[in-house]
Amino acid sequence: MRQAVLDHIPCDLGLSGQLWTRGLIGELIFKLYRVRFTEPGVGKYLKRWGLTFQRPDKRAVEQDPQAVRTWCEETWRAIRARAKAEGDEVLFGDQVGIRSDQVTGPTWGAKGVTPVVRRTGNRFSVNAMSAISTRGRMHFMVFTETFDTKVMCRFLARLIGHFDARVT
Repeated sequence: MRQAVLDHIPCDLGLSGQLWTRGLIGELIFKLYRVRFTEPGVGKYLKRWGLTFQRPDKRAVEQDPQAVRTWCEETWRAIRARAKAEGDEVLFGDQVGIRSDQVTGPTWGAKGVTPVVRRTGNRFSVNAMSAISTRGRMHFMVFTETFDTKVMCRFLARLIGHFDARVT
């Protein structure tokens, strides 16, 4: 049971959802062994198995730790120094999609090991583009179309309109 919880998400095993709860683990126990446990009873077993209730981490498979380190130690220092010297404001931009299959909340996993949720499937979404400055100013735009160069240019044009000084 412990390994099933660690290696799978509930929908992999014919249950509903992507995060483990005591109730879903109880359903799996019943499905496999025809034995019913109360949720507190399931919780006692989970604790014995060294599992704790945690918020899972979502990780980008493509992230390169060395490139991140180089950017933080070299590139960002140079950008910050130039902005300070010229009295400029640095903004960090990002785009996010909010989907109908968004996974939020905690699940059960091994103590000290953050669970990872892998997701796929049909969904609908809305998108947002935002930028926040090192001075705490935040700007955003919500859109439903696919994020592309036209959307980015529209966001940048709106963003530029919020500044009196030069934008580079």
